[in-house]
Order: sequence, then C-alpha cells, then structure tokens
Amino acid sequence: MKLTRNAKIAQNKTSRAASGFTLVESAVALSIGAVMLTSLYGCFASGFATVKTSRENTRATQILLSKLESVRLCTFDQLTNPVYNPRTFSVSFDPKDDANNYGGVVYNGTFTPSLPEVGSLPESYRTNMMLVTVTLNWTSGQVQHSRKMQTYAARDGISGFVSVGQ
Repeated sequence: MKLTRNAKIAQNKTSRAASGFTLVESAVALSIGAVMLTSLYGCFASGFATVKTSRENTRATQILLSKLESVRLCTFDQLTNPVYNPRTFSVSFDPKDDANNYGGVVYNGTFTPSLPEVGSLPESYRTNMMLVTVTLNWTSGQVQHSRKMQTYAARDGISGFVSVGQ
C-alpha cells in the first residue's frame, strides 16, 4: 500500500506532536515557573510581615488603653503618686510566656500626668484637670516604633462615684 504525499505529511505531524516539548519550550516554561514561585514567596513574606506589624500595633493599643482605663479608677491624688501609677513600665507582647523568655516584643512605656497647658482650657477647669499621657516604644526587627495616647481626668470625676459610692 502506497501512501500519498498528504497522508505522509499528516502522519509526520502527528508523530512530531506526540513526541513532546523541545528544549527551548521547556526552558521558557521553567523560567516562567521560577518567576512565578519567586513572586509568590515575596507575597507570602510581605503578607506575614504585615500581619506581624498589625499584631504588634494592636497589642500596643491594648496596653495604652489598659493604662488609660486604670486612670478612671484612681483618685485625683493617686494620678500623680508613682506607687499607684509608676512613671515607667515594661510589658511584653505575650506576658504569660515571660518566664520562658518567649514573650516576644517588649513594650517600654511612660506614664506622665501633668496640668493642661495654659489657654487649653478655662482656668477654673484647668487647675482641676489632669492631662495623662501614656507613651509606648518598642523595637521590631531594626525598626523603632512609638505610640501615644492622652486623656483628661477631673478632680471630681468618676473616681468619687466608684470609691465613695455617691
């Protein structure tokens, strides 16, 4: 049986297509795959770094709020007393693991009560108010971070209701 010329060309194309990819095609596909995997690794690394930073910022906010909420339970005289409100403090990211030295980032804070600046409030209020500032500093990797919150406390504020029951 004799094959025609068109049949031979069709048979030749079929056998070449079934034989596989050429070396150049394989190298191009490998290069594209390497670029894709490298990009994927970069995305994961960036995502994990963003999550870590967000967790540290959230923990810093929790510490600041905790210190400022404790002000609400102090009398006006206790605000300036370092026994009740130490001027400096340290808290770790995970305090329950401090004993094992696995507490994570350490937040160093300052507690600063002061009279409000002249002109910020009417003078009759200003002398009966205290501006409380809590500042946190911490280092994550080689980057220094800082957060600060402030609140006012009044001489006859909520502490009188809580401690005396008025």
